[in-house]
Amino acid sequence: MSRHRRRSRDHDRRSWWKSFRTTAAIGYAIRHFSESRNRLVIERAEIREGERVVDIGCGPGESAVLAARSAPRVRVIAADPAWPCCLVTRIRAWAAGARVRVCRSPAEALRVPSGWATLVVSINAFHHWADPERGLSEVRRVLRPGGRLILVDEDFPEDHRHTRFHREAGRSGGLHAGSPEARRWLAALGFGGVTLDRMED
Repeated sequence: MSRHRRRSRDHDRRSWWKSFRTTAAIGYAIRHFSESRNRLVIERAEIREGERVVDIGCGPGESAVLAARSAPRVRVIAADPAWPCCLVTRIRAWAAGARVRVCRSPAEALRVPSGWATLVVSINAFHHWADPERGLSEVRRVLRPGGRLILVDEDFPEDHRHTRFHREAGRSGGLHAGSPEARRWLAALGFGGVTLDRMED
């Protein structure tokens, strides 16, 4: 097989995969455009005037906009690796007049200055992080001393359709934020006062 034909086939394969991921991200943005858990988390975060918030895996941007409007002079950086989610978040923030800067970046490579954030939130996204340990290290980098981290994630039982889907597809559903591994990484990175709350959905 010629090198040209091999490159062409590789390009087609990558294009299909990128197209699939884009379609999935658009579907996610539509399905999760509004979630009661976003409002609940932002309310419980008790964001104060002038805080600087990073929302990792912002999805369609509801939590980022809620955070920006929760107190005066709050600045928010919303990060997501999927361009459809970033686009929806930009439009949503503009329509709401919210002070939100959107960055297309994964948790493992945040486009946020070191020590900038007073609060980092990640709602229903941690189990999607490609490298959770590295992502938490990035969180530690962007948080200023005394800053707060709020991780909210799903913890499906073994017989749940979500768990069965991932198992039948030959992959795990990812680590959730309350897993022992995540707690060990947080301790190793120097996070103090770690608490775990479980809520039935």
